[in-house]
Amino acid sequence: MIRPFHVIWRAFAVWWDQWFILTILNIGWFVAQLFVVMGPPATAVLFAMTQRTLDGDFWDHREVGQAFREMFWPAWRWGALNLLVVGVAAFNLLTYADAAGVWNLLRMVWLVVLVLWGSLNLFYWPFWLEQDDRSMWTTYANCGRFLLLNIWQTPLLLLVCALLTVLSVATTLPFTLALMVWLGLLAGTAVRHSLAWQR
Repeated sequence: MIRPFHVIWRAFAVWWDQWFILTILNIGWFVAQLFVVMGPPATAVLFAMTQRTLDGDFWDHREVGQAFREMFWPAWRWGALNLLVVGVAAFNLLTYADAAGVWNLLRMVWLVVLVLWGSLNLFYWPFWLEQDDRSMWTTYANCGRFLLLNIWQTPLLLLVCALLTVLSVATTLPFTLALMVWLGLLAGTAVRHSLAWQR
């Protein structure tokens, strides 16, 4: 099991120590989202570089470029699945937004699906980077096990991530400069602590 407050403290301590290079990484991720084809690979690369930062490794633009090339297709397989799941959920929520009766229950089901799916995806890349079998099924299975093993601790981490997201989007600047690296560091630290505990 993880210790949420220790995970949060460790993630922010690493960010504080390496804030300059991580800010550049976050800005690069933000710019990449403007070009749809670069979005999923840029997200995967951001998680990969935050993992290396947690390891205390030095990295530069060459490692970023290499990781982008290596993770391009795995990232797009992940991205395509996410587009499908989020698209289906959003379609159902919007289509039946004004419906009453049983549709209220179905809307709640789709909202729960979106929350669970988002929770799995927060930890997807840290697990993918740590494991030998990098299949999508194995990665999501490990994410699911992580959530079940930390069923009482994970909600606190997810709440912190949600608050960071809301505050960053509302104030714009942290969203551009730091949000995604904060999420990457939190998720990566949590996964590392969980794996260390299991060993």
